[in-house]
Amino acid sequence: MTTPLFDVVAMTEHWTRAHPDTVACRVDRRRHAETLTYGRLDELITRAATRLARAGVTAGTRAAVMVPPGRELVAVVLALLRLRAVPVLIDPGLGARAIGACLAQAAPDAFIAVPRAHLARLVLGWARDSVHTTVTLATSTLWLARTRHSGEAGTQHVPAPHVPAAGPTPLGTPRVAASSQVAPDAGDLALIAFTSGSTGPPKGVPYRHRHLAGQTGLLAHVGALQPGSTVYSTFLPFAVAAPSMGCAAVIPRLDLRHPERTDPAAMARSIAAHGVRGLFAAPALLDRLARYCLRRGQVLDSVEIVLTAGAPLPFAVLRRAQRCLPAHADVRSVYGATECLLVSMADAAELAATAGATARGAGTCLGGVLPGNRVRVIRITDEAIPRWSDDLLAPPGTVGEITVAGPAVGDPYLARPDESALARIDDHGEPVHRMGDLGRQDEQGRLWFAGRKSERVRTADGELYTDQVEPIVNAVPGVRRSALVGVGAPGGQHPVLCVECEPGTSRRERREVVERVRAHAGALGDVAPVLLHPGFPMDVRHASKIRRPLLARWAARKLGREER
Repeated sequence: MTTPLFDVVAMTEHWTRAHPDTVACRVDRRRHAETLTYGRLDELITRAATRLARAGVTAGTRAAVMVPPGRELVAVVLALLRLRAVPVLIDPGLGARAIGACLAQAAPDAFIAVPRAHLARLVLGWARDSVHTTVTLATSTLWLARTRHSGEAGTQHVPAPHVPAAGPTPLGTPRVAASSQVAPDAGDLALIAFTSGSTGPPKGVPYRHRHLAGQTGLLAHVGALQPGSTVYSTFLPFAVAAPSMGCAAVIPRLDLRHPERTDPAAMARSIAAHGVRGLFAAPALLDRLARYCLRRGQVLDSVEIVLTAGAPLPFAVLRRAQRCLPAHADVRSVYGATECLLVSMADAAELAATAGATARGAGTCLGGVLPGNRVRVIRITDEAIPRWSDDLLAPPGTVGEITVAGPAVGDPYLARPDESALARIDDHGEPVHRMGDLGRQDEQGRLWFAGRKSERVRTADGELYTDQVEPIVNAVPGVRRSALVGVGAPGGQHPVLCVECEPGTSRRERREVVERVRAHAGALGDVAPVLLHPGFPMDVRHASKIRRPLLARWAARKLGREER
């Protein structure tokens, strides 16, 4: 295969030419799954690209995409890439105000969405000053509307292509020709993605085609996307990219606004029905699936590899997942961020070998650094660092801020110069990204996670790091998860432990859980309050990161009421 690794469209077209009748996508519906071969997917992409081009979408057009998971989403994103336009991807669960702020940063020229999102755009004024092309997707029809900034121009309605039911393409049936567009330059802007907003406002990260090349190479290294295999991913960018690497992607039914409500029964049925080999699921969704399978004694026999990302993988979740997987299946925890998706990886054996240290407060092992990445740990500071110096390095083995340099590190944030200055260091022309995560490297070069820098608890006696405390508490029977937060001003904060009990815990059992937690949390001192919380607020992308700033405000209010 001689296609450039950064050209996702050309890679997809390679597989289309070589294997037009091979399955590229399986789209889960409420009562059935729709199957698209590479030939039929190519037809859908080509027709969508033609209609988008007629609406005025051209190379370089920034196009916001707000479309639910399904064939339309896959076709629109790949059609935009074929046109060398720039998809702008925003989580719908961020909320109306945050979405509006994201669109203001990205300043899209086009807005491609379902009717409900268009209504929100008009009512709330999203991207009012930048959008001049609108595209509306309904269940069976694609309308394209060329509009003025005011949205008052006449519209042109064009029916969408109908894709027949899946099946082999009859011999001799002509397929739509592959794209004849000029291949993109490695430095061209490819897409814009936004951070999850779990620890601050969502920030736009521009990816150039060279960044996609770096990420594609790293994805191949972690081993989940093997040509010919079927991949189920709850992280939709991976599902959209899978066909370009020769995999059959299962597009699951997800509520992107509430990922924590994903139906584990539907996940298990889909994985079994499609013979899924590679499974990508954030820790919270993997845990939800594992608990469901264990209650029913179900083993996901076809799965050979599981990737998790979005948050460190708790050892208890790993153990539950392994009990519903075949013995030969491997579970791998990948560490990264929107700014640089893949940084390091720990497999199940490594997580098991380090679980004891994690339970004693050493932090969570993130595994070895992936090839091409350069990871260095610097002393903790909240100030901007314009230029790299080796004097920044933390002493070996001590906790500091994790930094990454490499081919997959995206551009500075859109329209946020202050945040970009805090997140980037110039190392003689090479950008170094400050992850905002605290950790260390051990003697074997493995990364260990200690917590988010912004969430460290800064007491008068020193600093406490969330992931060096919470795993100790999480090992207490009856605790589902815990969160260490600080109440008060930094430098004089009081540590507070928030605890969420396992589902079904009675009131009497909850009181016992609190007493057990107090007995185990000696590192915080005898005066650290323990507060029971009914259900932690989680991030909107993976439902796996605890939103500790919200919990800190809740704890402050609760303690204030108790003191009164």
